[in-house]
Amino acid sequence: MTLATAPLTAEHIPEAAALLDRWYNRARPRPAAPPVGEELLGKILAEPYVEAASARAGGGDFAGYLAALPLDVAEDEPPALDTHPRSALVPFGGHALRSGREAEALLSLYTAVAARLVEQRRLVHYVDLPAGESAAMVWFRLGFGLAQVRGLMPVRPRGRQPRGVDALTIRRAGPGDLDRIGRMAAESARQQQRSAAFLPQPDPALTALRTHYSGTLTDPRSASWVAARRGEEIGMVLLTPAQPSPVLPEPCVELAEAYVAPSARGEGISRILLATALAWAYDNGYRHITARWHAASPVAAGHWPAVGFKPVAYRLQRVLDPRLH
Repeated sequence: MTLATAPLTAEHIPEAAALLDRWYNRARPRPAAPPVGEELLGKILAEPYVEAASARAGGGDFAGYLAALPLDVAEDEPPALDTHPRSALVPFGGHALRSGREAEALLSLYTAVAARLVEQRRLVHYVDLPAGESAAMVWFRLGFGLAQVRGLMPVRPRGRQPRGVDALTIRRAGPGDLDRIGRMAAESARQQQRSAAFLPQPDPALTALRTHYSGTLTDPRSASWVAARRGEEIGMVLLTPAQPSPVLPEPCVELAEAYVAPSARGEGISRILLATALAWAYDNGYRHITARWHAASPVAAGHWPAVGFKPVAYRLQRVLDPRLH
């Protein structure tokens, strides 16, 4: 049966939000925040320049909706390290599909929305959604691929600690360590240029990253540590409060940065840094920790699941040929 598409407007929020809540209950992992469909969808539709469409079956039944937000990122901002400067994002809550007609509905909706994005020369499209093969598969059929994974791990009281590393010292970082934290964060980002991530890392964005955490290092809700051995600084970890998300429980802390020098990898230093960070997180009231990594990173894609992070969200990506007119 053919689906008819039309613009998604505020008057459609109640039925679209009901579909979103039902879809999230099926698709998202546990634990997670309670569904807040109307509030979430209302915020998305209130964003400037949102492109949104709805789909209905011949009998008028609501089959789904899709909303994409423009992303304009300056090359001298840290987000430019993993986001195309002129792109579009379907955020969490930006789509929901009626059970049994997912593929048909999404094809109709994406056809309508993507045409307008291409007219604006937004040729890189991202989708944030709960982790799971069923939720992602309909997007894979449209040519999207897995770009990033967000993982979640419970923060528990101190248990068995990782074995020590000879001559390793771990100390809490402060505002005076901005240069050290920034240097290692930039080096970690620079490694994403290599195979198989192949992410461009603009020099202006790397420069901005070096001072990006100046406020973080003075924020009591955040914390960072530096690892050294025989006077050489070889690693660091940095935690910040996680941004609210439908796929994250509260209270949750973000593993914003983690780095171990290539020459010191494989010795367990990352696990010791993480154990130190988890102990602080528990003592400061956090009960979950989240981390995000690139699916094609040969280091992160294996390491973070191995230490206990379970996928709770995906970011999918489709890059259209720039020769399109």
